[in-house]
Order: sequence, then structure tokens, then C-alpha cells
Amino acid sequence: MVDRLHGYNRYLESFSRRLSHELKTPVAVVRSSLENLSHSESEAERAQYLRRASDATDRLRQILNGMSEAARLEQSFNHADKEPFDLAEVASQATAAYQGVDPSHRIQYVGPEQGLAMTGSPELIVQLLDKLVDNARDFTPEGGLIQVALASQPDGLGLTVFNEGSALPDNAGTDIFDPFISLRDGREGGHLGQGLLIVRLIADFHGANVDAANATEGGVDGVRFRVTLPQNG
Repeated sequence: MVDRLHGYNRYLESFSRRLSHELKTPVAVVRSSLENLSHSESEAERAQYLRRASDATDRLRQILNGMSEAARLEQSFNHADKEPFDLAEVASQATAAYQGVDPSHRIQYVGPEQGLAMTGSPELIVQLLDKLVDNARDFTPEGGLIQVALASQPDGLGLTVFNEGSALPDNAGTDIFDPFISLRDGREGGHLGQGLLIVRLIADFHGANVDAANATEGGVDGVRFRVTLPQNG
């Protein structure tokens, strides 16, 4: 417990430093754009500075929304009930839903349709899967593969999400799950890594381990995120 408290304090200190760094740049862009706007002599210049200020405020909004979502999630842990449920049913049904709303990617489920029981919050596990698949979409080319897989392992239930696309750097480690970290070039600008922070928070709540590594699936290169969850005996 003491080690976990020390770890959480280190996390809060790191979060504060990174938040300060992330806010500093868009705030400076907004300030300089507004100052330059007052001295602009043409409509083209004014439009350019307004666009820069708008982009910076969008980034601020993303940061604040991500912080609010993580804070709400942590508060919800105090009221979340853990119950026995079938992870295979949850994962297979969620994956079918993802494919139904995203025809631009090949989203597949590999694993049993039922029969893998665990204790936790099925709603939070779906939220964890949502974030992993959303992250996968950001880095998967159109028509590319996103594969959700589930299997029973000696150390628990292995839930993985593989996506075809850009690789992680060799020294990524577990930092990719920290706030404001983005180690790959995605299709959407301003990707802040907040979704993976939420993945880690939900994994911690369930006593699960989470990691990410470069991998190959079906002959294509990409990245595999793995969550190892405790399995009911």
C-alpha cells in the first residue's frame, strides 16, 4: 500500500509537470496570434492568425476534456460494483459493434464467444476496449486490420488489440500510458494519448497489467496492446 501511494504521488507530480508543459504552448500561440492580429494589414494575415488561435484553442479544449474524463472516471471507481461476468461475451459483442459502425477498417474478433469468466465492471471493460479500438483507428490505414483477441493464459485472461500501422519506438516502455504522451504519427492531429491513460486507470482498477509492443499479425506489421486480467477460478 505504501509503495502504491508513493507511486501515485510520483504520478501526480509528473502529471502536473506535463500538464503545465502542454498548456504553455497553446496559450502562447493564442496570445501571439491575438497580438499579431491587432497589427495585421490584410485579410489574409488576419485569417491566418485567427486560424492559428482557433487551432490552439481546440488543443486546449482537447486537453481539458481529457482531464475531465479521467477525473470523472477515477471518481466513478468509488461507486463501481464488481460482479462476475463473461468477458468473452463482452469482447465478442463489442467487436461486432465496432465493425458495424466502422466499414473503413477490418475489425475482427478472435477467441471464444463465451465461457471466460472474471469479476469486475463490464461497463468499464467496454470503455477500456472503446479506448483501445479508438486508438487503433487513429493509426490504422483505410482498409487496414484491427484485431481484438481473447484467450485464457496461465497468468489470467489475455485481452489484446492489434492494429496494422506505424510502429512504436524501441524505447517506448510503459510511458505510452502516461498522460499527454503520443509516440506514433496518427491520422488525426493533436493526439494526446489521454485514451491510453484511461485504459491504464481501468486496468489498475481490475488488478490487471497492460503493455504495448510492436507485433506482426496475418503478415502485416503493427502494434499490439495487451491487457492481462485476473480470471475467475
